[in-house]
Amino acid sequence: MQYSRKAIKGLRKLPANVADQFRTAFQEIANSRGHWEVKKLAGREGYRLRIGGYRGIYKIEGEQVTVLVLAVGPPGGIYK
Repeated sequence: MQYSRKAIKGLRKLPANVADQFRTAFQEIANSRGHWEVKKLAGREGYRLRIGGYRGIYKIEGEQVTVLVLAVGPPGGIYK
């Protein structure tokens, strides 16, 4: 699993419990398990993970599931 600089900065700004939930969720997604609220993004590559009032944007690369976390934060700015 890889985190972009933007994702790392976003995780640092989140409340600690929410950041931990995102880390756990991304790890479970990478291991192909879990039942998180995930949607495919329209108009661009990737998926959206929602936890509470926050969003995480990621994409899956290759046959071996490599989760590349692109952004994490409130929904207003992460889609840009």
